[in-house]
Amino acid sequence: MELLLHTIALEPARWTVHRTSRDLVSILPDIASAGFHRIEVYEPHLTDATTSLKIRDALRSSDLQPEILSSYLNLNPAETSSAEIKTKVEEIRERIDYYGFRGVRIFPGLRMKPSDKASVALFIERIVWLAASLPGTEILLETHDGSLADDPETITEIVRELKAPSVGLLYQPTFFEPEGALRQFALQQPFVRHVHLQNRHADLSFAPLGEGVIPWERIIAKMDKSVTATLEFVPAGICRVEDFDLAATLLQIQSEAAYVRRLSNCTPQGISRR
Repeated sequence: MELLLHTIALEPARWTVHRTSRDLVSILPDIASAGFHRIEVYEPHLTDATTSLKIRDALRSSDLQPEILSSYLNLNPAETSSAEIKTKVEEIRERIDYYGFRGVRIFPGLRMKPSDKASVALFIERIVWLAASLPGTEILLETHDGSLADDPETITEIVRELKAPSVGLLYQPTFFEPEGALRQFALQQPFVRHVHLQNRHADLSFAPLGEGVIPWERIIAKMDKSVTATLEFVPAGICRVEDFDLAATLLQIQSEAAYVRRLSNCTPQGISRR
């Protein structure tokens, strides 16, 4: 299992109206110095411009491969028109070609209800169209709460029925409790291509991977070696912008990466690279 770092882990403004507190270029050397060569990129870090020579040059100079674009494309048919989606997907396609992304993370229907069968059918049509519009790109449907993934069976059945080679699941626990997370993984395991690593305490506050309610040691032990993973959040980075300590967050990221590699026998970054 190869390990990526998500740039959202270094962005304390992620859930504010500003979304970003620093430009991506400024943190890329720190990511590389922490031992990562492959990254998942938080879409707002790419700015409002579809492409940026400054960002692309910084990625190359830091020897960083932008592997997954963490997109906020909204495929909910009640909230977005086909024309809006077409415009957004054209932007995504241009970014994939320009930066060299190999996959794109998509929420499976933000604010959609699994019980709304008519909307689910339209969502499936949009995924089929998306896969055809982004040939050669892996489309990862994240099992994120507040979406069709609220029902693990529904999102699993969608991927099963699609039988689309480029479409798979990005596993993260939909519910943060041990047995539920294990049941979800057991159900979805055949379709999981990537994993977002984070953990929580019982009160949903962020926890180190080895200390929270999600038994990652049991999940990773059952994971196919072809599945890749991203360190998404660490507790040190969950704070107000004015309290954010980049150095402390990077140290915790390195500690968490070491923990995951011990569990999975990952080859350290910089040796296992494509």
